[in-house]
Amino acid sequence: MPGSHACDHCRRRKVRCNGADPCSQCSRSGIPCERRTILRRRGPRVAKRPANAESLPQGPRCIDNPEHSVSRDDLLLSVSVSDHGLEGQVAAVHGSPRMSMSSTDSFIHSLAHPPCSVEVTSGSLVRSEFLHVRRRLVSQFNSLQALSGNIEETAHECVDLFMQFLFPNTPIAHEPTLRASIPLLSVDTTPEPTPTENLNPNEPPLIPSLRRFTLITALCAHIISVVPESLSRKPKSVSGIFFEASKSMLRAYEACDLEHPDSTSLTIRMWHSSYAQNTTGKVGASWHYHTEACCLAQRLRLFDEASIARPSLLESQLLRVNFWHLYLAEKTQVAFRSRPPIIDERICDGGITLLDKGNELVPFLDPSREVNQADLESRIFFGFHLRRRMSATAARLIDDIASFSGHVESNSLRANQLNGGDQEMTTLIERYLKFTALVNEVPSWVRHPDRGEDPKVDEQVRTYQATCFWAQRTNIMTIFYCMRLLILQTCIDHGLPAVVGLSESPLSWASRKLEIIQDFLDDLQGTPFICLEAQGETAVGGSRFLTIIQ
Repeated sequence: MPGSHACDHCRRRKVRCNGADPCSQCSRSGIPCERRTILRRRGPRVAKRPANAESLPQGPRCIDNPEHSVSRDDLLLSVSVSDHGLEGQVAAVHGSPRMSMSSTDSFIHSLAHPPCSVEVTSGSLVRSEFLHVRRRLVSQFNSLQALSGNIEETAHECVDLFMQFLFPNTPIAHEPTLRASIPLLSVDTTPEPTPTENLNPNEPPLIPSLRRFTLITALCAHIISVVPESLSRKPKSVSGIFFEASKSMLRAYEACDLEHPDSTSLTIRMWHSSYAQNTTGKVGASWHYHTEACCLAQRLRLFDEASIARPSLLESQLLRVNFWHLYLAEKTQVAFRSRPPIIDERICDGGITLLDKGNELVPFLDPSREVNQADLESRIFFGFHLRRRMSATAARLIDDIASFSGHVESNSLRANQLNGGDQEMTTLIERYLKFTALVNEVPSWVRHPDRGEDPKVDEQVRTYQATCFWAQRTNIMTIFYCMRLLILQTCIDHGLPAVVGLSESPLSWASRKLEIIQDFLDDLQGTPFICLEAQGETAVGGSRFLTIIQ
């Protein structure tokens, strides 16, 4: 007899069923025609509590409304498992009716928490996230037909460019570690847990591999975004691929990273900040990443020499130089009055006691490379700390000028305070002279990079190192002339031109500005343009400022 309703097969396919037994659709398809589904009345479903509900394990509760629990089926269907490499686990949940309730609850519990909460995420899920992000990165990279070479070759090129053009100004990474991280970009490499003796007990075993993957992809994004295409030979769009991979991987272990930060936590965020600045020219996202790094440095109390010690001498050294680079950036922002500082002597308990150089003697440069000989690293760090002192001295002087001006105005003692014999005025003048004298400390290898002093050094090595010092010289001198103009403008704005040796005549102010600009242009003579171009938005912004303020 004809069936009274559509068969199960037609209902699933949502096609018209003629009600026969077997129906025409099933006959044509050659499949059994069955009617096992129990029809229910249409209308809102009424939830019925099972008789054994008291004995069932409770599912996770909704945070916003604790009166309602999350349905297992809804949760499994709403989670985008393909983004976390969980297809097999979901199939096991749906395809195995004998799966125990406790194992189902355990699986759902892992999905109910954000993937960055590594404390409640199993090692297999962390590994799945790693493999998924890497697979997507390699796929997007290979889809760009214009690229030459594979992804590992590109990463090696980025490390080479960083060490020659940007490491002299931002020596915040360990070259052997960067190069050892490159194989993680290959789909043929399996992330291995850190050996037990080197494992931080506070983090899962795979976290060090995730940190290194995030670090090398952040470096590639940073380099390709900042250096000209004539150097990187890669379109700028490639930097976005690496940045998304780095950002996605950081999210995968972010909770652990924020709870137990290390030197990579700072370096990665600084390179993310640089990428945002160089690709958009906007400071919002860039400032956010930089601020995160500063907050982590403050929480670790890296300003205190007693807090810098780590079991690994390399880690201690990386934390030290990362802090000083953040400090330099903060002082530069203070001088430009672009935002309030996060790292400052006035808000650090006991002041900043961190030494420029500690007892760590681990080289950052790869000693196996011939171009790194002849004390290249020690010379680079000398110039780095000189630039830091320039920014810090200028920032303090600008703050003191503004504070002094506000003090004399509030006390109506302007005539007396501007007396040449006033102690505070004399102190400001002395600090200005101290700042201008810093340019005399620029070493000979930075002042004249092409004049190699060691005849035993190979010509190829000398050329490589000269490029390093040209890049550093460009940065140091740009900072120096920018700070001179900022100090001059601050004195003019606060009615204290005497600090820089000028009268109250606006003509003398304009003449001094032109003099500083001319000195800067003269100083740039002979500088390889590629060294200026490779500094990215920072150098361009400094040069733009020198043009605008005049």
